Amino acid sequence: MSETAVEAAVEVAAEHGLRSDDPLVLRDAWHVLVHLRPLPLVARVSNGRPYPEGPPEEDVIRELEVASHAARAGAPVVPPSGLLDPGPHRHGAHVVAFWQYVEPRREVEPVAAGQGLRAIHEALADYHGELPSLHTDDLARITDSLEPSADVELVRELGLRRPVGPAQALHGDAHLANCLPGPLWHDFETAWRGPRELDLAALALSARVRDDDASRIALGAYGDHDADLLEECLPVYAAWIYASFMVALPRRPELGPVLDERLRWLRETYA
Repeated sequence: MSETAVEAAVEVAAEHGLRSDDPLVLRDAWHVLVHLRPLPLVARVSNGRPYPEGPPEEDVIRELEVASHAARAGAPVVPPSGLLDPGPHRHGAHVVAFWQYVEPRREVEPVAAGQGLRAIHEALADYHGELPSLHTDDLARITDSLEPSADVELVRELGLRRPVGPAQALHGDAHLANCLPGPLWHDFETAWRGPRELDLAALALSARVRDDDASRIALGAYGDHDADLLEECLPVYAAWIYASFMVALPRRPELGPVLDERLRWLRETYA
């Protein structure tokens, strides 16, 4: 879908008087990210696939609202673009939002990333916009779309658990791949409401299943949190991630061996 996504990004920018004659696809996945070179402008474009293979429109709107709230409070996030109305804009089957381009010149510093995530949580503590409670509805829709199996039942059972703790607006998918050097966190399209430990579960999962030292350091740098509640949140977050892998598998068969390994770990650890 990247060809039509690029066309959508270029044409919407042009409608606002901004010309890109050398667009570059940065990523083609759940969304298509397009750097509208030579402008310091990135378009996040929904991939045009129907849900659950593609993102619902409200994800783009939610991301703009949540990230904008955090940016206004001075939190370390990639801000929406100031060059034009950031959106969301509709173009054919695509929804387009515009963000400031950030040059990824070095590696993410994990201590700063962990501290930055805490600053984002503080900034979002007074966000009162409508957000889903956990990813419960999303996971239910995903698993309903899959062929029944023991693995689907596993992720559904674990993912529908509801950890109890002080709830607030959260990033929703706070692993280090969603953080740029600076640090600047991005990808708020799956923002949700729940205990802060649900965001920390993304770092904890990477630290455990991939033995990722950077994620472990970032989690430590975040500071005080409820370790017991984090343990309750980890399988809930992991189940949602692996259910998303299942949906993507037909078009991304290379995920198969990784998914098998992760599901085995999930079953042995939490079933």
